[in-house]
This record gives sequence, structure tokens and C-alpha cells, in this order.
Amino acid sequence: MIELKKVAHYVSDKIETSALDIKDYVSTDNMLPYRGGVNGCECLPQDAKVTKYSSGDILVSNIRPYFKKIWFADRSGGCSNDVIVFRTNDEKADAKFLYYVLSQESFFDFMMSGANGTKMPRGNKKLILDFKIPNYDIKNQKCIASILSAYDELIENNKKQIKLLEEAAQRLYKEWFVDLRFPGYEDVEIVDGLPSGWNYSDFSEEVKYITGKLDSNAAVENGRYSFYTCAKEKYKTNTFCFEGECVLLGGNNATGDFSLFYANEKLDVYQRTYIVTPKNSLLSCPYIYLVLKNYLTQLKNASNGSTTKFLTKGILDKIKVLIPYSNVASQFGEITKNMFNEIIELKAQNEKLQEARDRLLPKLMSGEVEV
Repeated sequence: MIELKKVAHYVSDKIETSALDIKDYVSTDNMLPYRGGVNGCECLPQDAKVTKYSSGDILVSNIRPYFKKIWFADRSGGCSNDVIVFRTNDEKADAKFLYYVLSQESFFDFMMSGANGTKMPRGNKKLILDFKIPNYDIKNQKCIASILSAYDELIENNKKQIKLLEEAAQRLYKEWFVDLRFPGYEDVEIVDGLPSGWNYSDFSEEVKYITGKLDSNAAVENGRYSFYTCAKEKYKTNTFCFEGECVLLGGNNATGDFSLFYANEKLDVYQRTYIVTPKNSLLSCPYIYLVLKNYLTQLKNASNGSTTKFLTKGILDKIKVLIPYSNVASQFGEITKNMFNEIIELKAQNEKLQEARDRLLPKLMSGEVEV
């Protein structure tokens, strides 16, 4: 074992914020927990300069390390001061291998052991580089990285499929219920901007929504049932508060980017997350999901709170739901339910792949499994 500082260093190079594309800026807010990588940010910071990162660098959030936010950069860009950028010292260290080393639970535990602060702990950068890592030659490093990358490539391919399926469902919703180009639309009379017989109804009249019962601390890493919070799915629990098909809507979020999930399983839900199900038998859960997806911007603008944005039932009550003909609604529900069931299957595959990868990771690092 050798110290991390022997193979990597912190990047301190700066880049003008004005030179950045918004998609290339990374902050702790748009880094996803539990090794989820990054998603897009909403705006660039006010700072004139930020830390510059390059493709092949490893970015780690230094705020609340227990969230395990880490990303292997596939492009160049800039990041906030609370994101640590690691770069290998020379060609004797493989960057992807180092990424997997730092993805281990033991690394984040080490960060937390020296962290400063209680409510918002930050890792101690003076100590982090003392973390001990396996001292493998470059050939073994690349071999280990290749084995683990195979899992991540499968996971990434599934994510792309999930994205394509959801985009297809959204396009279909827009075509049928926004542009009103549903099957047979040519022969339908339009009255006051809607097909004759269609109408808008209040959200509360067409769906019921309840909140979850568990606190996030009830989640355990090896539980049986999926656990959903306002931020994302997190670990699992051994009990469940809802069984069946539903839509999950995060009820609070610091930035107002409320999460939305389609689920069809036994699950536990954090108390500030809404469990939404249709009361109207004409409406399917995929349809309700896509209605809410279409309203997310309005929900964000209507949310309350200065530090944390909240969605109240009063805000949800103001949503208007378009009620189509029964044959159109059932046809749409059947098509989109197949799409969302495929999404659920792909997510389940990813969960198994992630579990297999995470079980293999420490064994490869310790030498328990030879390469």
C-alpha cells in the first residue's frame, strides 16, 4: 500500500467562468449521490474564475463526503471550490484505476474520519492525500480498471436506453395531448380548442396523493425494498409503505428541481415525497407521470420557501388534467405502460450490475480476486 499523494495530486489550475459552457460546470449540487456521476446545472457561478478540470480527472465532492459524490471526467470544464479535482502524477498511475480506488467505501469513510464540521462536514484536504491505496503495477491497474469498466459500460448503455424510452413517451404525450394529433384526430370536431367531449379537470379530482411515512435514516444499505427520497432513490428498507403502481413526486428540494419517478413495486417513501395514484380509471400512472413532467417548471415557480423549496397540496391542486376519450386514454396507457415497464426492467438490471461491481471492487483492490 502507498499513500494517495504518491500517485495523484490536487488540481489548482483556474479557468475563466466566461469561457465555460453551462453543461461543463460541476458543483456539489449537480453531482449525484452514491457514485451517480453528474447531471446538468442550471446556471454558471458569479465567480470570475473556477477550478479547471480535464478529461480523465477524478472529481469528488468535499461537502458531506458520506453522500459519495464522485465523477470520472469525460470532458474538460470547470468546477466549484467545494469539488476536489484529482489528477494522476505520471504515466505509472492509471486514471480509471484511481477512480475506482476512490469509489470505495473505505475512501469516503477516510474522508469523513478527518472531516471538519457537523451539519455540513468537509473533508480535510491536508489529510485526504494520506489515504492508502494498493500499490499495483500499471499492467494490473489497467486490468482491474478494465474489468470494472465493463460493468459501468453496461450500466451506461442501459441509462441511454432509459433516456430514449422516456423521451419517446414524452414525445407521444406531446403529440397526442398538446398538439392534439392522436389517432383519429382528423375526424374529431374541435370545440373551444379541445376535441369535442374532452375536458380539463382539477388534479385533486382525478388523482389521490399521500406522503411517505419513513425518515431517511430508516434506510439501510442491504434492505429488501427500494427507498425513495426527495433527492433520489437511496438504499433500501426492510419494510414497505406502498405496494403497486404509482408516481413518486419529491415534495421538497433546495433548488426546486423536484424529482419524479414511476414505480411498480413494494417501496418505502420519505415523508416529504408524494405517492400519486389515479382515482379516475381512465387515467394510467404513465399518463399522470407525463402530466406532472409537463408541469415541473410551473411547480418549481410556484413552490414556497427561501432555503428549501416546498410543494404543498394546494400547489398540486392547481394542476389541470386533460381528460380524453376513454379509447384514446386506454390506448395511450397501454403503449406507455410497456415503455415504463421496460424502464423499470433496465433499472433493475442496473441495480444488479452495480451490486456486482461494488462487491467485486474491494476484492480486486485487496488482491482477494486475482487478475
